[in-house]
Amino acid sequence: MLLLFAGDVLLSINGVDLTCLSYLDAVSELKSNAASHTVVLKTLELVATERHGETTEGGVEVTREPGGIWSPLWVHWFSLPSSLHWCRHISLRKSTYESWGFSIVGGYEETKGNQPFFIKTIVPSTPAFFDGRLKCGDEIVEVNGVNAVGMSNAELIPMLKEQKNRVTLTVVSWPGSLV
Repeated sequence: MLLLFAGDVLLSINGVDLTCLSYLDAVSELKSNAASHTVVLKTLELVATERHGETTEGGVEVTREPGGIWSPLWVHWFSLPSSLHWCRHISLRKSTYESWGFSIVGGYEETKGNQPFFIKTIVPSTPAFFDGRLKCGDEIVEVNGVNAVGMSNAELIPMLKEQKNRVTLTVVSWPGSLV
């Protein structure tokens, strides 16, 4: 018997690699294998630092966040093996006056130093939304081939807004990134 916990990363099911599939494709793969007599899951356990142990009636220790909710912070993705980091180039197109359709967090701050840029939100009915490849939690590494490391938010945002019809983002995604 296998114990799975919220926050564990599913790597494969019955030998099918889930790490580079979209969320919907991974769910479809899980559903197609649900009726199988035997299901073999390969997982990676992410250990949250503030979990509290409980003991069930069977004497098995279960770990959960206070309140029973586990929500990964983007910093958890940094602890994943680099073989699970998925670097890709995403080109988005838009009309001249519309938004790209995503918000970012991170960048250089005097008090915090260099922080990675992350996609915070994807706005419905925008180029990023319709393209479907950019995910919340993706780390922006480059914009049109220009390294984003060390830039401030105040530098990167105007750079994105200057792009009239097309932008190419180099992003690092992790398994489990939400749409």
